[in-house]
Amino acid sequence: MNCLVIRFSSLGDIILTTPVIESLAAALPEARIHYVVMERFSAIVKHFPRQVIIHPFTGRDRQELLAFAEGIASESFDLTLDLHANWRSRTLIDRIDAGEVYTYPKDFWRRWQLVYLKRGFGKTIPVIERYLSTLGPANVPMATDIPRLQFDPKKKKAAAGELFQLGWPVGRPTVGIGWGAHWPAKQVPAGLWEALFERLSSWQNPIYILFAEKNDTDKVLEFAASNRKYEIIPFCGKEIELVFGAMSWCRAFVTSDSGLMHAAAALGVPTWGIFGPTHPAWGFAPRGPGSRAVHSGIFCSPCSRHGKARCYRRIRHCFDQIDVPAITAEIAARLHTEPEK
Repeated sequence: MNCLVIRFSSLGDIILTTPVIESLAAALPEARIHYVVMERFSAIVKHFPRQVIIHPFTGRDRQELLAFAEGIASESFDLTLDLHANWRSRTLIDRIDAGEVYTYPKDFWRRWQLVYLKRGFGKTIPVIERYLSTLGPANVPMATDIPRLQFDPKKKKAAAGELFQLGWPVGRPTVGIGWGAHWPAKQVPAGLWEALFERLSSWQNPIYILFAEKNDTDKVLEFAASNRKYEIIPFCGKEIELVFGAMSWCRAFVTSDSGLMHAAAALGVPTWGIFGPTHPAWGFAPRGPGSRAVHSGIFCSPCSRHGKARCYRRIRHCFDQIDVPAITAEIAARLHTEPEK
């Protein structure tokens, strides 16, 4: 049996599809599971807990997509799960022998209500559950609803070696920080990180690893230089295998609403995802042992569909009113009880 799963992007969304892959593999152990994804995210799929056949798409426009479809048209699929539900996935499905097709519900209307009418907060359906809903019509039982990633233990050792060269002292409690986000408006302000570090230093004496994209390197280095009283290790622009390896050494992870949030949770690291202009009611809260979403409850959030709109207020209350003392107490308790990795 041939199964096809389509999710072109992005980091977090792809990670959230892993329960679907595990459910397919458990119910159909002899099936060949194919996965269509943008080439720049294909390295993530290699860390899925079940092996899949990756079809990386390198193009952008319709003509490139049609050429890509020709390349996989030789395969005949019995089941196709469209977990992206956009023009690309629909075009691809129309050009191949897709078999039975089931598409996940994107819930546009409720998301619109959340942003513009501030209604529907009590009707959250997590994205993972919407992905998993495609399995029901295909008579595939759910095996798990927890995202998982796996990685080569050698990469964990390699990451430890790189961290050691950057001054990481083995044995000290380590807290990972997800610095950036796809949209600048979603990035946690530096002042909030400083407040978190200040309070946590009175409880514990952790090392902070700041994970960031290469284009955020200057900001991270500037932040580390201006906060020398805390032990901060910038970890910027690294390949995904090293990022996952370094994350696995963290005993807690605090991050903006981003793909790194889902990666840390899927690696089993207790994760606090800080939502500012976005809202957990969209269904993207981190899911995993000890992980939770943090939101201020401010009335104006969410303020746009993807969190990319600039704030119209003088003070960004969605971040300014985050309960830092509560987060600090929870992290300190985790550092005190979690065994060394």
